[in-house]
Amino acid sequence: MTRYLLDSNVVLRFLVQDHPVHAKAAIRLFQWAENGEVELILTPWIMAEVAYGLAGIYNVARGETAKLFNAIVSAVGVVTLDREMLKDAIRRYAAKNVDFADALLSAQAVSMKLSPASFDRDLDKFDDVKRYEPQAG
Repeated sequence: MTRYLLDSNVVLRFLVQDHPVHAKAAIRLFQWAENGEVELILTPWIMAEVAYGLAGIYNVARGETAKLFNAIVSAVGVVTLDREMLKDAIRRYAAKNVDFADALLSAQAVSMKLSPASFDRDLDKFDDVKRYEPQAG
């Protein structure tokens, strides 16, 4: 079976359908996946880029983004790398006012049982994340 690694532009065209030719092609690719003709590989970092596009370019609300992400992660023919961690990041993103990348970092930190080294205090919004803030001296 043919496998493709998804890029954010294909996912975005599939979700927002703002480009007639690209949207049609993206829909067709996802239909092939649903029919078992191809397998689509989805990575968490691509979803972070999609979240950035949805919020910054298309003004999609975080709750709607979470719904769209859950649908893609659960779609037939889509293999999501680090699926449970990504689902946790989606939950975190929907629950707190943080960037998706911060939700993803928090979910990965919990998954790996590590503290993120960061100056970003948004990570402190998650009770199960203990952020390490590097110090100069």
